[in-house]
Amino acid sequence: MKRVATGLGLIAFLMMLAGGPLSAQVGERPRDTDYTEDAEDAIEDAEDSDDEAEKQAYYRMALEHAQAEIAENPNNPLGHRLAALASLGLGQYAEAGAYFDRAMELYPLYEFEDTGIRESTWIDLYNQASPLVGAGDYEGAVAIFEGAHAIFQARPEVMITIAQLYGSLGEFERALNYMGEVDVFMGSETAATADSATMAGWQEQASVLPLLKAQVLAADGQYDLAADAYRDLMAMEPGNVDHIRSLAAVLMDGGREEEALEAYEQLLEQPGLDGETIFAIGVGFYSASDYVNAVAAFEKAADLNRTDRDALEMWARSLLLNEVYADIPPVAERWVELDPYSQNGWLIWAQAANQNGDTEGTQAAMGTAQELVVSVDQLQMQRFGGGGARVSGSVINKTAEEGASVSMVFTFYGEGDAPLGTVSTSVTVGAVDMAELVDVQFDSAEMVWGYSYELMIG
Repeated sequence: MKRVATGLGLIAFLMMLAGGPLSAQVGERPRDTDYTEDAEDAIEDAEDSDDEAEKQAYYRMALEHAQAEIAENPNNPLGHRLAALASLGLGQYAEAGAYFDRAMELYPLYEFEDTGIRESTWIDLYNQASPLVGAGDYEGAVAIFEGAHAIFQARPEVMITIAQLYGSLGEFERALNYMGEVDVFMGSETAATADSATMAGWQEQASVLPLLKAQVLAADGQYDLAADAYRDLMAMEPGNVDHIRSLAAVLMDGGREEEALEAYEQLLEQPGLDGETIFAIGVGFYSASDYVNAVAAFEKAADLNRTDRDALEMWARSLLLNEVYADIPPVAERWVELDPYSQNGWLIWAQAANQNGDTEGTQAAMGTAQELVVSVDQLQMQRFGGGGARVSGSVINKTAEEGASVSMVFTFYGEGDAPLGTVSTSVTVGAVDMAELVDVQFDSAEMVWGYSYELMIG
């Protein structure tokens, strides 16, 4: 996150020169009273003090005097302005912003006088919060950004950042509210009076919000609105695979299955899809019980990356549910080559062979399944966008002695099924039919497209 520089302090002045709103109404004129003079003296004492505790005591005293003036003369803008300055010194930014706003309502010329103070405070707070974002302290950062926003709303950077942070924190309603504030600001007179370079910078920063809005709406379960948001994104970026994929997912989540399947079919026709995207398309078809298209998708994914164990399993399962038994044995064979202790893989092969009238094949596959000392189940790979992957699953004791050690060596494959490296792990099995978790992570700068394993007992 970049540090921010000043740039809008002259807006109010330029509006006055142009005969804008500020010159049209002077409003209530500020008036000196005993309370305002005491408040001003206390603020001056605070600014002159080098002792932080003493400084804070003077600001509290100034705030008390200013509040007394507001209580006695609520239409004196000076009382509100002094309360704002005292609150600023106390770090009470929401209160300071409210006092500044009220002072300006009563006396619009204060906008010219106080814009610089408010913007410089905004910048200081922005630069305080930015390192917290980099450190992952989103809660701490957003609290400071909220203070900056309360003080000054004539720039959108903080609004954009808060929207992103609330989205990450799962505060979806707040994220959407701030995105709405950005939309209002970008159509405001303030934005219209900015120079072209400033406006271009704001537009670039705000360009992340349409996608964020769609993601937040989807995460918040507002699937119809999320679908509309993704369609808007597709209109801006025709052919964007990620947008089509996300649209299909929210349509499915929202119960609009027919539209979702149309989107998945459209997506499957896109050129240059990677294996992960094709696999996700297959899962979409599978979830909708469209096993014909699921077969097509998983087959495509498994042919693109021949070591994609997960695609092979889902291809075989889709064929089974679609009752295309003749096509299952060669797929199951590839599956168990990578995943030799998968009892499900051997049983699906045996079931297909039986349906095909292949007695010898049925007995061979069934025999292997029954002879497994342990079975490996529920394997699934999660690819990381920047490279590397995680594989999780379970080892189930079939006939091994309780307490036996099971060692596994996972091999991970990259583009062209080239081996990238291995990760070893071991588990101690419990009683028969007890499952033990397997979870390994492979760190790599290269994308992982497939995996296999070897298993040893004892």
